[in-house]
Amino acid sequence: MINALFIYSLRGELIISKQAKSSAQKSMSEIFRVQVINNLDVRSPVLTLGSTTFHHIRTSGNLWLVAVSRSNADSAAIWEFLYKLNVLMEAYAIHSEEQLKEKFMVCYELLDIVLEDGVPIETELSSVAARMSEKPTVALDNLNMISEEFLSSASKIIPRPRLLRGKSSSFTSQDNFNGMSSTCSWRPSGIKYKKNEVFLDVNERISILVSHDGSILKSYVDGTVEIVTHLSGMPVCRFGLNDALSLNTPFSDAQDLEPNNDIKNKNAIPKAAAGSVILEDCKFHQCVHLDKFHSERIIKFIPPDGSFELMKYHVRENLNLPFKITPIVTIVKSNTVEYRVTLKSLFPSKLTAKDVQLRIPVPPETVDCNVSVSNGKCKFVPEDSALVWQFGKYQGLTENTLSAVTVPMKDSSINIQQWPRPPMSLKFEIMMFSNSGLVVRFFNVSEREQKYSTVKWIKYISKSGAYEIRY
Repeated sequence: MINALFIYSLRGELIISKQAKSSAQKSMSEIFRVQVINNLDVRSPVLTLGSTTFHHIRTSGNLWLVAVSRSNADSAAIWEFLYKLNVLMEAYAIHSEEQLKEKFMVCYELLDIVLEDGVPIETELSSVAARMSEKPTVALDNLNMISEEFLSSASKIIPRPRLLRGKSSSFTSQDNFNGMSSTCSWRPSGIKYKKNEVFLDVNERISILVSHDGSILKSYVDGTVEIVTHLSGMPVCRFGLNDALSLNTPFSDAQDLEPNNDIKNKNAIPKAAAGSVILEDCKFHQCVHLDKFHSERIIKFIPPDGSFELMKYHVRENLNLPFKITPIVTIVKSNTVEYRVTLKSLFPSKLTAKDVQLRIPVPPETVDCNVSVSNGKCKFVPEDSALVWQFGKYQGLTENTLSAVTVPMKDSSINIQQWPRPPMSLKFEIMMFSNSGLVVRFFNVSEREQKYSTVKWIKYISKSGAYEIRY
């Protein structure tokens, strides 16, 4: 529970003060100013004095957001609330001390909406904006994206908590929240569509570092599941993935799930995604019922209307590498380097990669390159000291080679033996291929009152992250 909330300027001037509980006194603000703001040695984001705890963050506009509690509250949940409050303030162009003083009434109105008796009850940007008397300076379509980007950067500082989602939260459970507000804060009632559709995209970026002897030094996949919903009413969505735990867990709800006869492109699900996947660092949108996921590995949620990011995940084991690069680099003369590079696609032949680009560094003071390729186009980029080998489309299970000899400057003074040899890097995008092997096993949408049928589209998109090869 939050007893009081204070907002200070960088110098420690108290600009906003909201007492949510009678036990909170304004004199607490002076304690924080002396103990934290005026104390240069303080580095912790939490201060406890007796039974009183101050949780605080400092915004990019040099404002102090401080939550005061006098109970054993969930610290991570309080910090997430402070970060979400900062997002709301950013949406209303309250970035600095001057703007806060100009729009202090807007800030108080925000606090009245998001806090009720010290409990955060409304932190979804689009829902808060609908209840405000003043419109935000940012378009509503962009608000959720801003929130996810901001909270993603915040999660590098503190762990993402389970604010307003899990029953173990010290604030309130999702069930209690729904009972208080009578609707989902992230989804308005009365939505109607002539055609009910769901578009689910599994987006992955694979990063890999290969040593000069061909061994893999590191490899991982960062993935997101993004959804666009055009659904009437208040639908409940359920779907399951082939993560390692779910394959060993009995699905109580899965027995009632309808077959995925209406999932489009289901025949294009990659063959490589047949095994189980070990997911790490999963982060979910607040609409997800976390208890269901932890107990039965079913992702159950009432979706927001339109587009949103449902989850993020990280995979490190048993990855499906889309390309193999074999470089042979030889110094033939004092300042001349000869390249022979083989690029082989490892994904199924029915798939095609697009915008494939292999960047091959060359020594400094190289003025030209004599290049020969079996396919694609290659050009020398002198300002970047690199060869760029490009393909508009690259078929699966095919192999191409590049041969090149550098032409150094006549009076080149560089010692080629001391050239650090920056790694080669590859860029690409492959549709309907999963680098991690993750696949949607089932997907069900149900609406209690309308009971309509839903068309579901599932798409897998694999892109390159830092795909680098040493030589």
